Amino acid sequence: MENADFTQPVKITHHNIAAATPPTIPLSVAIERAASWRKMITSLPDESKQQQASVVCDPVEPLIPPQLIFRAININMRDIDLLKQEHPDASAVRLYMSIPDPDFPLQICGMLVPVDAQNNDMLTRSSDAAISVEEMLNNEAYSTIYDFTQPCPTLCNTTSPLFDSLNSVEPYLRYTK
Repeated sequence: MENADFTQPVKITHHNIAAATPPTIPLSVAIERAASWRKMITSLPDESKQQQASVVCDPVEPLIPPQLIFRAININMRDIDLLKQEHPDASAVRLYMSIPDPDFPLQICGMLVPVDAQNNDMLTRSSDAAISVEEMLNNEAYSTIYDFTQPCPTLCNTTSPLFDSLNSVEPYLRYTK
C-alpha cells in the first residue's frame, strides 16, 4: 500500500520564495481548509465495523472519533532558528508525518528535514569516509532529521477557530490602536 499509485489531481501553488514576507492566506480560507480536513478525516470509515453494517445503510462509525482528530503540529520557533543556523545552505524544510509509537497510532508527529536547492532531502551530515553506512543510518549524530514537533491533540489551542469552526474568531483579531 505504501507505494500504491494514487493519481488524484493536486493543485500546486507556487510561492515567490524571493518575496520579503512569507505567503499568507485569509483567516476565512484557513478556517475552511481546517474544517475540510476535519470533515475528510471523520468521513473515513472504520473498515472493521463496515463489514458489520447491513446493506440497509446502517451508519458506519468514523475511523477516528472527532475529539482525536489530528489537527496541527506545534513547532517551537527556537527550534526553527536552530535548524536554520545548523543548515544555512538549506533552501527549505520538509515535514514528514510520523507515528513514533505504533501502540498510539493517533499520536501523529512531524519529522523536519532540511532541503537543498535541488529539492533533495538533506538526511545526513557530512562525515568521514571511514564511517559505515550502517553507522550513518543508526547513529543520530549523523542524522539531520529533527523530531521536535508536538502534535495536536496533545498541545492544542482548543479555542482557535482553526481547531473548531464553531469557535469565535473575535479573540484572534488583532487591531492596532
